[in-house]
Amino acid sequence: MPTCLQIVKNAQPECTGICRIAAALASDTAAFGYTTSVLFLGEGPLQGALREQGITAVTIPWEGSRGDLRGMWSVWSWLRKHPADLVHTHHGGLAVRAVARAAGVRAVVQHIHSRILENRGGSSVSQLRFKAADAVIASSQAAAACLRDCHPEVVYAGVPSDSSPPSAKPRSEVFRLGVLTRLVPLKNVEAVIRAVAHLAGLGIDLSAQIAGSGPSEAPLHDLAKELGVADRVSFLGWRSDVRGLLASWNALVIPSLEESFPITALEAMAAARPVVATRVGGLPELVVDHVTGRLIPPGNVEALSAAIAQLQGDPECSDRMGLEGWRRIRDNFSPRLMARKTAAIYDRVLKRRSETVPAEIPSGGRITSV
Repeated sequence: MPTCLQIVKNAQPECTGICRIAAALASDTAAFGYTTSVLFLGEGPLQGALREQGITAVTIPWEGSRGDLRGMWSVWSWLRKHPADLVHTHHGGLAVRAVARAAGVRAVVQHIHSRILENRGGSSVSQLRFKAADAVIASSQAAAACLRDCHPEVVYAGVPSDSSPPSAKPRSEVFRLGVLTRLVPLKNVEAVIRAVAHLAGLGIDLSAQIAGSGPSEAPLHDLAKELGVADRVSFLGWRSDVRGLLASWNALVIPSLEESFPITALEAMAAARPVVATRVGGLPELVVDHVTGRLIPPGNVEALSAAIAQLQGDPECSDRMGLEGWRRIRDNFSPRLMARKTAAIYDRVLKRRSETVPAEIPSGGRITSV
């Protein structure tokens, strides 16, 4: 079986979404003839989480740049001792790909998980940024649109879903919103706190739980106190029990000012929870407005409040959106489908006879076959 090494920036919580993709690929590409392991370029708890799943995972500290010669040498030396046929890198630029090539790797696949622009003018990134890459995978059509002349191939992430839809949260309880993200300004979590305060002032009974960590946590605490909703907004810190959290929430809110294709939205839909998200990046490729959730303009607290109020005031609509989200994930965003499309790319760059077939295009979204 050909061997594949996936490279991830580090094993810290900030890389949880990418780590979940790497773990799913490590498990599911085995069915298509690949043995996969994971290399982290920084320490963190996610390495242990992968090992608990039976996935080979190691850590070699390296910044991923040519300036860190010691790290570069360490990774090169490790690759020479543990040769791989293919490197699938979720992090780094030319330096990472060049080290893989120098160590004797036959093919390199670069995975782009976020939208990147060449400059503030908004021009797309040229193919020169992807030297030494045999293929470029983009996490969404929105991410692919930023890449010029390098022929990116869109492979959507996939998450497992139950064979039958999960139960809805009991309606007798307070309507509970969930936020699951890094606490940084770009995620705009303050919009959720402001929406909770606005709706509480209208007599709507609801609360919000914010799961995540980051530099914005203290200012968000202060904002909740300032708006008088500290008793309605709770901060849970970084959590790994995502399924349990989603089961306790009525809806997931993604108020970000920029996203590519967040795993949290997939997981919420797999848990039959509607998603209220901003119309940015790849989110419209996943969330179908008024079908699996609501899409709102970024930075618009009034629109966010109205979308939340709609779900809170119409439980049947909320449950229906959750069910449609679960169906969408089950039919179009499974780990096996992600692995099949990725393995087809592996087969091509390794000039290996393909054992995969193209995927169907999900209704309401856009997937390019590979």
